[in-house]
Amino acid sequence: MRLRRRATGARPAGARRSGYRRQPSSTVTAWLRQGLRSGMCPLCRVAHKADREYIWHFFDEGADRGESIDAVRHAFGFCAEHIEMLRRIEIDGMKSTLGISTMFADTFAGIVEDIDLLKPGEDFRRERCPACANRDELLRVNAEYLLDDLATTHGRRAAFETSPGLCFAHFELVWGIAATVEDRQLILDVQRRSAGRLLQELRVRVDSGAEDGAWERAIHLTAGWPPPARSAAEPERPAD
Repeated sequence: MRLRRRATGARPAGARRSGYRRQPSSTVTAWLRQGLRSGMCPLCRVAHKADREYIWHFFDEGADRGESIDAVRHAFGFCAEHIEMLRRIEIDGMKSTLGISTMFADTFAGIVEDIDLLKPGEDFRRERCPACANRDELLRVNAEYLLDDLATTHGRRAAFETSPGLCFAHFELVWGIAATVEDRQLILDVQRRSAGRLLQELRVRVDSGAEDGAWERAIHLTAGWPPPARSAAEPERPAD
């Protein structure tokens, strides 16, 4: 892996402390590149892929493993978003409730034990949904990959500069880990350009009444790009 020293400059508060700029391999940046090619926030693409891979792996193998069930037990179940993904695989995709019933039976065996041991004077605490924790860790790692990739790969930087930018949740994430003022200036320039262009489109829409999809792009930029329309009950094809 080729290394290059960072350009000098002040490091924003809270940024990562690495003194070197990596050139990430195409393998680890594949999801980011898919997002850029699709004209969406590249980290939204990472989130979608991370969720789908986690849930499908859990469905195929994790539900039969003690450590995976323990993670769900300590979280007192998956969050609503991720249990819905699992439900759609099992009930919509497989047309059966046996697998999800077995998973809950194993999970509730531990949950009931924990509840029985809880005393009125104690605090009740849950771990995070394991699928959410997995997604957040992959987003953090890929946010670092994104910054390094933009700094070391001219073609990717050019694609990002003409992209719709990052959704604001992921803009906040990248902003927080950016290690130089130059990193922040790049993503800020792209975000300003994207938001300004969208404002103009929205004003035209309001003034003319023409249907142009600007309102949907506003939703994506503020709330994140939605996952593929295909049901979570269907495995995602590699080409996506």
